[in-house]
Amino acid sequence: MEDQMAAARRVAHRGSIVAELVRRARDPKMSAAAQSEAFAALVKRFQALALAAALSACDDVDDARDACQSAFLVAWRSLPKLREPAAFGKWMKRLVRTQCARGRRRGPGRRTDYDEMVDEGCDPFESVDRRANATIVRLAVQHLPQDERQAVTLFYFADESLREVARTLDITVASAGKRIYSGRLRLRRELPRSVARRFLGAGPSRSFVRDVQAGIFDDFLGEYRFPTRPDRPVVVRREGSQMVGYAGGQRCVLASRHFSRLNPTEFDGEVRFRRDRRGRVTQLVYHEFGRRLGVAHKVASR
Repeated sequence: MEDQMAAARRVAHRGSIVAELVRRARDPKMSAAAQSEAFAALVKRFQALALAAALSACDDVDDARDACQSAFLVAWRSLPKLREPAAFGKWMKRLVRTQCARGRRRGPGRRTDYDEMVDEGCDPFESVDRRANATIVRLAVQHLPQDERQAVTLFYFADESLREVARTLDITVASAGKRIYSGRLRLRRELPRSVARRFLGAGPSRSFVRDVQAGIFDDFLGEYRFPTRPDRPVVVRREGSQMVGYAGGQRCVLASRHFSRLNPTEFDGEVRFRRDRRGRVTQLVYHEFGRRLGVAHKVASR
């Protein structure tokens, strides 16, 4: 009974931490950098869960990673709609499965690996072989014990370093290394030798969290032009952790006040963004003192 009560308290504590991170990430009074930092903490907490869900729903490892990153970016834009902040994890699972399903539906319309191989003058059957190997690896990883599966997923699929794996799983670096090592031994026994050598020879090459965090505000970045004044573009850039707007020879730091709005910090104004059906930012609408002053169209990304 005491063990059950202690477990319940731990779950409640984790839920309160998650709820607080969600609150900070979507708080319009927080700076853009603070919101981004809070959301990055959520990504770090749930990336193993999200990647596991993606790997079980996608046939290709790269597709699973892409679907997972897309799901986190959808979650970022949709945070105000989340009714129960503590249920962020369950919500992420649904978003990941949705992104995987969309990826499968888009399949016939996309350039296939076969097409890419032909363009590059490569053997198109190499692509088929790669996908088959990815499926074999995915299934083998799914059959690992949970602690090993989490560590292996973070190290090989989320491209995290050993220290980052330890931090994400809240264990020591030595324990993280032991889990990855034991997972590698199991995979080496389960996988064909050629597949094991190729997969296990890979290591972390980038940070999943960093990639997602970079995409949070980067869809705002670019050059926008007003049809009536094409000679006076508005340029939105990232400078360090700040979002900065340039227009009419003026530079102004922009702060997030909403998931589709940025506010100049030096004067009373508001920049609102419009998205197309695919969720891409295509227009900038400038308001000042409550009045709409113009609509600029995105002409280039930065």
